[in-house]
Amino acid sequence: MGTQELWTDTVNWLNINAPVTAKTIRSSAPEPLIRSFEQAAPNGWPSDLSTMYHLFDGAELSTAGNILPRYRPLPLVEAEKVRQMMLSIWAQVGADLNAEFEREKSSPIYRNLRAVHEAHSSVPVPEPHKPYDPASAEADEAGTRAFMFLSSFLPIADNNAGDFLFVDLRAGRHHGCVSEYFKDDADWRPAIWSSVEALLEETLTSLRTGRPVFFSRPSVIDGCLYWEFVPEP
Repeated sequence: MGTQELWTDTVNWLNINAPVTAKTIRSSAPEPLIRSFEQAAPNGWPSDLSTMYHLFDGAELSTAGNILPRYRPLPLVEAEKVRQMMLSIWAQVGADLNAEFEREKSSPIYRNLRAVHEAHSSVPVPEPHKPYDPASAEADEAGTRAFMFLSSFLPIADNNAGDFLFVDLRAGRHHGCVSEYFKDDADWRPAIWSSVEALLEETLTSLRTGRPVFFSRPSVIDGCLYWEFVPEP
């Protein structure tokens, strides 16, 4: 089942079972906007991400529940605002981390410890890496933990509390995988879904069967779709 069919079946389910939530779905994103995002990404977009935004441009912010497990799909313009905000935050955080790193490297304690090690070992002491090195993290394969927010991360859904799902657009065989970003712990998870299509497929299966997905079980109250947190057994 492809991305378009998965989304069509999801919308049909929502229209029948959670019509209030269904009304929050936005129409497709403008073609020029999608194309500009695709061209700006060094490694391009996977086809399912492009198809998703051609089908719908996220959902309106409302109290009518969330279409994805605990997360609201983001309109593309809003996704870019979140991305730019996170890059700005991490540029400042990273500058502070690197400044502290340089201070520690130049401290007498560090120099003395290094001198003692070199005096008693024939193995050269490797130079420590800066804690904030986005260029190095960008060069890693998609799906690799970055410990920071990267330009190649595209937020696609948020929970209105500072956390979001993102597509990892770095190169590699996991290009286009989807993971979760916690504001207090960066991208602490490995890839959760191999693709946007896999995310939509698990969501639809959960809606149809009631089986939990991503620690969440769907329920409908007064036409609104809600996701109840289900802890690991």
